[in-house]
Amino acid sequence: RSSCSSRGDPWSMAVDEGEDEIESALTQLFKAYDLDESGFLSREKFLAVEMRLHYEDGQVYRGESGCAKMTLADLDSSGFLDFQEFRVRTLTSYQEMGMSRQEVLDHMTEQTQKALLERAKMGPRYHAGIRQALRNIFALFDVSGDGFLSPEEWISAQKAVATEVSDDLDEGWIDEAAFQAADTNGDGVLDINEFLEASFAMFEGVKKRTDAIVQTLQRIEKVLHQQRMAGRKETAPVTIYVQAPERPPFHAPSLAWQDEPAEDACQNTDAWKECGEVALPLNLATAEDVMALLRLHLRLPFDTWISVFYIGPPREGGAGPRSVTLLRGERPGEGNTTAMLSYLSKPNAELKLFVKNLRKRPSKLVRQPRAFLEEREGLFAQRTGASFGLDWETQLVGEGEKLPPRPMAMQVGETLIIEVPQTDENGEYRYAANAFMDKTDVLSKPVNEIIEVKKGKSKKKGGPEPDPLLQLTFVALKEGKCVLFVDVSWEDQEEKLCMTHRLAAPVAKNTIARIGPVEIDVQKSAGKPEKGTLQWWNGEKWSAKKGPKKKGKK
Repeated sequence: RSSCSSRGDPWSMAVDEGEDEIESALTQLFKAYDLDESGFLSREKFLAVEMRLHYEDGQVYRGESGCAKMTLADLDSSGFLDFQEFRVRTLTSYQEMGMSRQEVLDHMTEQTQKALLERAKMGPRYHAGIRQALRNIFALFDVSGDGFLSPEEWISAQKAVATEVSDDLDEGWIDEAAFQAADTNGDGVLDINEFLEASFAMFEGVKKRTDAIVQTLQRIEKVLHQQRMAGRKETAPVTIYVQAPERPPFHAPSLAWQDEPAEDACQNTDAWKECGEVALPLNLATAEDVMALLRLHLRLPFDTWISVFYIGPPREGGAGPRSVTLLRGERPGEGNTTAMLSYLSKPNAELKLFVKNLRKRPSKLVRQPRAFLEEREGLFAQRTGASFGLDWETQLVGEGEKLPPRPMAMQVGETLIIEVPQTDENGEYRYAANAFMDKTDVLSKPVNEIIEVKKGKSKKKGGPEPDPLLQLTFVALKEGKCVLFVDVSWEDQEEKLCMTHRLAAPVAKNTIARIGPVEIDVQKSAGKPEKGTLQWWNGEKWSAKKGPKKKGKK
């Protein structure tokens, strides 16, 4: 049984429950262009996909036009596009064309499908399905879970592969000679890159359609998985760790890691509390399945959202601590739940799960998308009164300040502004923000405005520019009551932070926080509106100055 019990009311915590549809479509489009899965688009990759898409549509492709598009998007002139540069350029282009939200979604979905089809025509090396299947097969070959294939693991897989390959692929793909040829650095084992390169070289020598190769690899994957799981119904007992403080603080990525140990986080008894062991059934299919089991074990309310991290296999090259990995996957076949269970079944796996970011799941409030192009101007036109602001640093950083008294009175035409961060460390880490609310006929869905922050007088010249902020604006539309909160999260950036700073476990601080819930009572407009005035809540009263109240003063 667990030695931990449920915490107090976690309404001040938060979650980024799912991405906006636009952001999700952008991510899929970027991945479709990213031929080698490096996380960056080189000029060659960008132009290769653009050229094939133009030819497929019967259009004449002009290389100088593609180079110009790449140059405009490449804000830091590095010769490569990261996701943020690709995102900014893509959304700017759509906005310049005056496309509606649905038109943008439809166009990005179509372009993603076309790009994946063109990748398939470019050969096995660039086929997204083949690359994913090979990664899955590598993980199944790697019985020890150390991130490498030993000769013993390679040979033991031969029979299963040989029965499924038949005449579709070269049976010498994984024989002894193939292992020696693939071991290009001569260290006696194969890493994932050596395995991929050897496989692509073999595929390029066979006269098979890529869809036929995918089907063969999927059969191999199924057989290997069945063999691995035969006779096994659960993992070995996994130790569960939960954040020790009852209300862990929330910090930006640049601060969250600084007092974290880089070797063995579990020695930091003030940060994590051991809460028993759980053997995870191997038939769990989604992240929510795992979380439900952990909630029962920890005796948490069923409506508690949690984040779960596990310590994965060693990083490529074996240098540094093992990878800290966020558990993902809303539906069976998505995310990494199956991969985690497979890994935790291996003898060299680190049998630990870290549970953090406890927060209450809303029962009546619904996540609302931001108002898009066609709605934005109409809502802004209805702003006729004063504005009231809640900023994230006052509300969230450290212990945070108290919210305005409930209900918060507003008049029709007035606006509520909730200001949240967009990035940290000069764009290195990205935040996600989502609004959950009811009664969008009383208070509008959020309208976003990006705010460029001016460098303070104390900042040195030539230093990095401050990271931009995002203001979510809610317009009071008619009399009535509305409840809302905004979740701010950099949960999906924690893996990157841990890798960069060589952390052996997730940071003990919260990486998800919640502004709210705030109850708004919209009343009929009375008297002359005070349009243009902006008051910020400092934890005690409304003030013209943004930021928390000064300590020691009333």
